[in-house]
Amino acid sequence: MRCSFCNSERVVRAGKRKRKYVTKQQWRCLDCKRWFIEHDGFEGMTYQKEVISETLRLYVKGLPLNKITNFMYQHRGYKIYGSRILDWAKKYSELVKKLEKRAKPNRNL
Repeated sequence: MRCSFCNSERVVRAGKRKRKYVTKQQWRCLDCKRWFIEHDGFEGMTYQKEVISETLRLYVKGLPLNKITNFMYQHRGYKIYGSRILDWAKKYSELVKKLEKRAKPNRNL
């Protein structure tokens, strides 16, 4: 693990940062004395990255937003609004484009 600010390897675990559904390891740099968490592309998100990616996968497959919200509530127990799904699709649009390419076969052959 390296410090996000000074790139030092002298870091120690410094507790956990808790959100509504996500708990992440927090780190402290011994050189610059700053606190940070490991960057995984889902910083500041309330929901777990697995929930977000599963929701986006369903969105890419073409399910309506109300079906996605019902599915996530019934199978995962998360009440996710359609506007939240659209916000995720905007934020992770590059990921959504890659998923769309994998999901849809190329018919231009």
